[in-house]
Amino acid sequence: MAIHRSTRLWRALTIVVCLLIVKVTIEVMRGYANYFPPNFSSDFLQGRESYFFGAYRWAFYPHIVAGPLALFMGMLLISESFRSRFPKWHRNLGRVQVANILCVVTPSGLWMSYDTATGPIAAIGFAILSVVTATCTALGWRSAVRRQFHIHRRWMERSFLLLSSAVVLRVIVGFGTVIGVQAVWFDPLASWSSWVVPLLIFESMGLRQRARGRTLFSRVTPSSTS
Repeated sequence: MAIHRSTRLWRALTIVVCLLIVKVTIEVMRGYANYFPPNFSSDFLQGRESYFFGAYRWAFYPHIVAGPLALFMGMLLISESFRSRFPKWHRNLGRVQVANILCVVTPSGLWMSYDTATGPIAAIGFAILSVVTATCTALGWRSAVRRQFHIHRRWMERSFLLLSSAVVLRVIVGFGTVIGVQAVWFDPLASWSSWVVPLLIFESMGLRQRARGRTLFSRVTPSSTS
C-alpha cells in the first residue's frame, strides 16, 4: 500500500512539474513578439541595442527557438512509458535532441553568456551551465551508442534537468519580484541556484535510487534495458 501511495505521489509530482515547465515556457514564448522585430524597451532586450545587431543576434534567435524545443522533446524522452511504447521514436527524437543541444543550444547559450546583463558572476554561471549541459548530453549519447542504457538515462536526466534551469530561473526571479527583492546579489545568486541546487538534489536522490536499481525519472516502472 505504501508503494502504491508513493507511486501515485510521484506521478502527481511529475505531472505538476511538466505542467509548470510547459506553462513557463509558453509564457516566455509569448514574449517573442518583442523580438520580431527587436523591441529594446522590452525587459530582456533593454540595454542591448548597442551590440544586438552584431554577432549577438546570431546566437539569440537560434537560442530562443532551440531552447523550448529541447525542453519539450526532453519531457518526452525522459518518459519511461514513451520510451517503452515508442522505442523507434525515442531513438530518432534522441538524435535530434543531441544535435539540437550540442550544435545550437550550447554554442548560442555560451555566446550569449558573455553579454549577460546581470554581471560577470552570473555570466560565469551561465557559461559553465552551457558546458556542463553539453558534456552530460555528449556522455549520454556515447553511452547509448555503447548500449549502456542505464548510464545513458542517468546522463540524459542530468541534461534535461540542466535545460530546465531556464524555467527554475524564471520561477526564482518571479518570486523575487513578488516579494520585492532588489539586492544586487539576487540575480547572480538566482542564476547559479537555478541549476546547481537542482543538480545537487538530483545527485543526492540518485544515490538512493541507484541502490534500488532505478533512475530518478522512472520511479513508477523499474528501469530495464532499452
